[in-house]
Amino acid sequence: MKSAPRVSVIVPAYNAAAYLPATIQSVRQQTFQDFEIWVVDDQSTDDTVTVVQKLMTQDARIKLVQLSANQGVANARNVGVAHAQGQYVAFLDSDDMWLPEKLEVQISFMQEHQADFSYCNYDVVDDHGTQVGQRKVSQTQLTYQEMLKGNRIGLLTVMLTRKTALQYPFPQINHEDYACWLSIARSGIVAYLASDLILAKYRKHQTSLSSNKLQAAQWTWTIYRQHEHLGFFKSLYYFIHYSLMGITDKR
Repeated sequence: MKSAPRVSVIVPAYNAAAYLPATIQSVRQQTFQDFEIWVVDDQSTDDTVTVVQKLMTQDARIKLVQLSANQGVANARNVGVAHAQGQYVAFLDSDDMWLPEKLEVQISFMQEHQADFSYCNYDVVDDHGTQVGQRKVSQTQLTYQEMLKGNRIGLLTVMLTRKTALQYPFPQINHEDYACWLSIARSGIVAYLASDLILAKYRKHQTSLSSNKLQAAQWTWTIYRQHEHLGFFKSLYYFIHYSLMGITDKR
């Protein structure tokens, strides 16, 4: 009987045919090779499924789940986690990429420190893959109170134990990744910086919703008030910290 892989990589995909091959290739080129890849197709209308099926013929570790209805990225990630067999779960959106040492460095850290949650730094690239920024987190660990000051953690860098990922699914809310990290941290789990190396590439599209800072600010306020149920003045306190972080954000 084949043993379970050490890491399950969760890749939600919606109309991702243009970027998905490079994303999957960045996983296949990892120096750490004990992984499986779950691509969860959220009812794409382009050639995403065909692209994944072709990739599956090249690597048996790639697996496809086709959803019967489009329900958004949070649901797609949760479905991927439900299928995961690995001891650890890592997240990678369908247009982002990892550098070759990412899994090796992070797995080593997680095992050495018996951590449930880790993250790392990343470059920001444009549609053509050209670097346009960088996100380096100075904090070596983040508690709930620190996380409330703003989302410093890039989803493409996160690794969780599978137990943690199953226990804290992504909620159906804008900035669902930030809301998820807050839920985990609120339980007392600390997020650790696995390395100060740049280990991933986040693709920032000019037309993406996440590039709209006003919209992101509104989503953050909603998380404080509706997801974390903070009072008005406490929300305002953390929102000021969030705003100041945005001013100095290298991303």
